[in-house]
Order: sequence, then C-alpha cells, then structure tokens
Amino acid sequence: MSVDVVAIGAHPDDVEMICGGTVAKMIARGRSVAIIDMTRGEMGTRGSPEIRAEEAESAAKVLGVTTRINLNLPDGRLENTELARVRVIEAIRDLRPKLVLTHYWDDLHPDHSATGNIVKDTMYPSGFANYPAKGEPFRPNEYLFFMAHFTVEPSFIVDVTEHYDKKVASILCYKSQLHDKTVDGLETLIASPTFLKRLEGRARYYGSMIYRDFGEPFLSRRAVPVDDPVALYEPFNKIFANKNSFAGKGGK
Repeated sequence: MSVDVVAIGAHPDDVEMICGGTVAKMIARGRSVAIIDMTRGEMGTRGSPEIRAEEAESAAKVLGVTTRINLNLPDGRLENTELARVRVIEAIRDLRPKLVLTHYWDDLHPDHSATGNIVKDTMYPSGFANYPAKGEPFRPNEYLFFMAHFTVEPSFIVDVTEHYDKKVASILCYKSQLHDKTVDGLETLIASPTFLKRLEGRARYYGSMIYRDFGEPFLSRRAVPVDDPVALYEPFNKIFANKNSFAGKGGK
C-alpha cells in the first residue's frame, strides 16, 4: 500500500482533535491519508479500549481515511525505545507516505512527547537497507509536527475553514470521551462542557493569523521549500481586494 500522508497520534482521537481539519482538506483534494494510533487509550478515565476502537473507526469513516491501524503500544507508558521505533518504521515502510504528521516532541502529555520523539527518530532509520525491521527501506519526504498543550511559533498554518465542520463531526464520534451530562464519571479536560469551544477558539486564533476563519499550525525542523512565492501569497490578495474587507476601509 502507498498513501500520500500518514498522521500519527498517541491515542485514538488525537489526530482528529489536533489536525483533523488538515486531514479532511487533503482527502477532499484527492490525497490518500492513513492514521496510525500508537496506543489503544486503555489508560483513559472514560470509555474502554473496545469502545474507543469503535469510535476511531467511525471517525475514520467520517474523514474518509484510507486505513487506520493501531500499534498497541502501552498507553501512559510510551517510551522512545527500539521496539517502539521498529513498530513505527514497519508501519511507515508498509504505507510509504510522502508526508508524516505527528505530535510536537515537547508536550504536557508524556505520551504526546514520546510519540513525537519516537516518530522523528525513525525518519532516517526507516530508509536504512540494513535496519532490523520488516519491509523494504523507505524514507518519507518530510515529517511535520502538530501541537497540543504546548505550542511554538509554527512554520506554516493550514487554512481549514471549509473543512472545520468535518473535523468536528469526526471528533463527535468519540462520545465516550466528550461531555455528556447523562453519563456518570469523572470530568476530564476533554469531557468538560467547554472543550469543543476551546478547540474552536484555538482554530480561530490560528486562522486569524492567516486571515481565515479556522487554521491548524505545523512545525517543520527544516526550511519549508517554496516553488513560487507569488502564488504562495495569492490568497492574501483575494482578501485585501474585497471591498468589504478592513483593507477596503482606509487601508488599515
């Protein structure tokens, strides 16, 4: 199998909540996307691994991803070990993506940090002919990092305005994790009544940085290649050319 993009999250629902709009946008543009969940989320306060697996499958269908796999690594105890790197490398060699999206390697949640470190440390070894992992050697073009609790200045922001509703629809598949006043259980960050509003606020903040309604930020460890700087900034011209925009009112 060969896909254009692989998005790797520590837990089922991480990809949807952090970069689901980007995944939806790429799929809408004809790109094939796979999701890898590092763990089953078995340490979660709410739900169960079985329920979360069903919810993850439903979310994948909403987004339209090509395939979704789980590496069954230990939730809450993820470490950057040889075993974890081999699991990721074997999945990358099987899926052969052009681009990999995963967690920024410094985050409040230790599983997020571990995932970012595990994945970034597989980029070169996955292409080594003699590396002791199954599959033909393969190296994606680039690894990009999305941010959760901790953020840094992004390398770029993806406009997900037209795909934010699908992102939310995929998140709503995780009913066991979200707020439900009819269900007894401890309240978590995700299960709080205002969680979806906070996600929206974050997306609106990053969208405002590129003069869009919703955006999702990414970090690249290398310079971002640009073929045509004029075309790259063409979307800004369309905004400022609008007579109803703030630029049309005195140019301020």
